Amino acid sequence: MPSRHPITITLIITISKGTMMTRTNHTIARKLAALGAAALLLSSTACSAHGNASANTDTDTMRVAYLSTANYLTTLKNEQFAQDELAPATVEFTGPYNPADARTAVQSGNADATSTGTGSFINLIAQDQPWVAFAIEYYDGDSQGIVAAPDSGVETLEDLYGKTIAIDSKGATGDYIVHQAFANAGLDASQVTEVEMSPSNFSAAFSSGQVDAIATFDQNLASAMATPGAKLLVNAKEYGNLNVSIHIVSQSFADEHPDLVKAMYRALVKESDKAQEHPEIITDAYREFGASDEIVDQVAKFDVPEILPIDADGLDMLEQQAQQYVDFGFIDALPDVKSHVMDCTK
Repeated sequence: MPSRHPITITLIITISKGTMMTRTNHTIARKLAALGAAALLLSSTACSAHGNASANTDTDTMRVAYLSTANYLTTLKNEQFAQDELAPATVEFTGPYNPADARTAVQSGNADATSTGTGSFINLIAQDQPWVAFAIEYYDGDSQGIVAAPDSGVETLEDLYGKTIAIDSKGATGDYIVHQAFANAGLDASQVTEVEMSPSNFSAAFSSGQVDAIATFDQNLASAMATPGAKLLVNAKEYGNLNVSIHIVSQSFADEHPDLVKAMYRALVKESDKAQEHPEIITDAYREFGASDEIVDQVAKFDVPEILPIDADGLDMLEQQAQQYVDFGFIDALPDVKSHVMDCTK
């Protein structure tokens, strides 16, 4: 679940598999992606269905609207190799944004790239919005879940029947968490009342008893889990999560500057590789955003994400989640996912 300006890189944050990848397969896929990325240096062809134009790297800038969450498009703002990969073009970061404002920055022409959740991306392209995804930020799902509020009396998912769950918005990550968790448990998600609210209000609503539970992710999940008396009911690792983070650009930018999109993909792979050895890249970003020590300690226990390409496996994952979105009633029909993605390993 960002915008870009000159000499500033703006990143948007914010992210599974029906046929779930194993951790080993993820590592292999990541290494193959890195090898594919090297091949990009020798190729000026477009990624997937996009990129018939080449970038004028003498003058171009890629503007990134980054999110207030520690995805790799956000943490790249601190890495010189992001600039090096795009040189002689430049990258500019602006933010932090919440996901909706980041998308608005791109749509208004003030940025070129951002991040969101794969589910939000599916919603966008189902509405025929001009977005192209170029990298999946995959994690095993332990950083998404449902937490019961203190003194709610809720011990199981079924205990939530007739009660309230806070989510970010209909069709977004929180809504997906509720429907997928309940479906996996053989329960009826329509028996709970979902309350939409800004993630900035989650903590107060949760700790004050305004809602009985919260379905959320990343630092908001960590905050809920760290609340005295709260109980984690389920995390996405347990129910077959398909909703992860994804990095996107405007369709016009993908068509006009495929080389810069490829370069940004390579930079994301480098950041992912670096984080496997130095996960403090993630926790330091949360500290920069003002997270408490308790929240940072919990975030440090979450799976370290990996950047994966949107190759045949990545496309299959997105199409499986799109089918879930139809099944859950979030969208009316399957979108043409293939025309909205770039395989930057080619």
